[in-house]
Amino acid sequence: MKTLSITVISAMVFLFSFAVQAETVKQKGLHDMHMMMRFMDHGMCSALEGADLQMLGQMGMSEKLDKDAVVHGAIMIKDGKAMIREMLDGKAMQGLYHEGGFDKRLMDELHDLGEKMIKVIEQIEKIHQSAIKQAAEK
Repeated sequence: MKTLSITVISAMVFLFSFAVQAETVKQKGLHDMHMMMRFMDHGMCSALEGADLQMLGQMGMSEKLDKDAVVHGAIMIKDGKAMIREMLDGKAMQGLYHEGGFDKRLMDELHDLGEKMIKVIEQIEKIHQSAIKQAAEK
């Protein structure tokens, strides 16, 4: 699931990045959108790596590291999700809307991509909670 999610999201980001290339220095809006997309990609990858750490920690293979893996994994998921939210709703995005200089269709696609990233992370969180619940029942 993790590999598939990373592959799909990375491919979407890679393809979308070609559509957002700035041709001149004056196209600051496109540059800012591209940077936001890079930060969103980083947030997504961080969250997926965090989920991976949590799963490794839950396997119970290393008494010395398992708890740290679960705790750090949870932090990575939270921070990755927060980074995506910050890019979608934060000061940089508000400033971009205020300045203008962007293509509305591309901006809508950027927001759609960000919301899909959040949904993937939330699905991973649900899977993680289900795994914890099942482990507790055994």
